[in-house]
Amino acid sequence: MKTVKVILLIALLSCGLTSYAEAQQIRQSTLRVSPRTHVSNLYKQHQRQSPFFQTRSRALVDKYFDRTLANLIWQEARSTRGEVGVLNADPLYNAQDTQIKNFALRERMVGSNAAEVVASFMNFTERHQVIFKLVPTRSGWRVSDIVYDDGSTLREFLKDDRGSEEQTQTVKIYLIALNDNGKAGKKIGCEDSVVPVTRTIRKTTAPLTAALNELLTAPGESNGNPKLDNFWKGRNLKLRSASISGNTATINITGEIFVAGVCDMPRIESQIEETARQFQNVKRVRVFVGNQTLRNAIQ
Repeated sequence: MKTVKVILLIALLSCGLTSYAEAQQIRQSTLRVSPRTHVSNLYKQHQRQSPFFQTRSRALVDKYFDRTLANLIWQEARSTRGEVGVLNADPLYNAQDTQIKNFALRERMVGSNAAEVVASFMNFTERHQVIFKLVPTRSGWRVSDIVYDDGSTLREFLKDDRGSEEQTQTVKIYLIALNDNGKAGKKIGCEDSVVPVTRTIRKTTAPLTAALNELLTAPGESNGNPKLDNFWKGRNLKLRSASISGNTATINITGEIFVAGVCDMPRIESQIEETARQFQNVKRVRVFVGNQTLRNAIQ
């Protein structure tokens, strides 16, 4: 009996030592490359050969992301086969078009077994920040999620509706009912109404961008009751960038807007502002056309 007790005690001590040794191994491996350096290396790798969107090397994905997030990224790349999928914006900047400056990384520990690295930068004229959540593994620090400054996360976009063949979501664009006087929607200048119209799009990490592109490409007028018109008409109109920082949406558009008269001004402004405000956290909307504010561009 004593012999059995001794064997059990040795086994328990062995398990404890093994667990401790494994914990030490993880801790030592994570100390070789700091969380900040790991994220910095990810950005450098992204410029050379991005781990996103490619299907040639699963090891390249595992090098930077934990198993759960790596699986989602790999599945997305394989399922889209080079086509635009859920990730229709740059995952490290949350933008389709980038002109990055003033880039900086800062690290902060979250408890004893997690860390965050905050990437701050200017994209065109707007300041943004992206938060990388990291966890320690036997191979070092790995990114477990990326949180964008509009509150969305990379993991939630990749995880949602993963089982469905065609991933979709709905957005609204706002059109004008002339002389409706607030019956079909919100009343605006010249006795018109701005009316929401639901559109179904492929699921995206940038719904504001998708909604604005739908608005800019919507027909000039549509049949229905009431009849709805789109006053976003012009020459070479194209969305350059759209972002949400805090409670402010900033929209940059290139091209020229056609304005037929003074009543077109509130129509144009209300359409794009209401389209942006459909997103719960947007309270303020700033719109630029070229180097001018929207108001100056349409006066």
